[in-house]
Amino acid sequence: MANNFVNRGEVLTLTAADVRISGNPYREYSFNGVALIDAAQNEAFTFQLRGVFEFALASVTVGALIYIDSNNDITLTSTDNDLYGRAVTATDADGNFHCLILQSE
Repeated sequence: MANNFVNRGEVLTLTAADVRISGNPYREYSFNGVALIDAAQNEAFTFQLRGVFEFALASVTVGALIYIDSNNDITLTSTDNDLYGRAVTATDADGNFHCLILQSE
């Protein structure tokens, strides 16, 4: 193995640009992910970059592209928003779906 290997790149420790709530989706420093712990602004927090997470959003179909807006709200609207992930389930009776996080530019 290479001597310069640091980690798998699935979880990073970042400095929160704003308050972060564990379990919520964010776009932080152009990375898409989910906060794994709560953090105050300018505090270090762990950020999961890969995986499938459950979120609430109406009218999601399997395979739909999921976007994130400047307020870190997920949406089906692509205009003026960043690609966040892809739905792996449709919205269920409780209004939740499962989203595979994707990294985008």
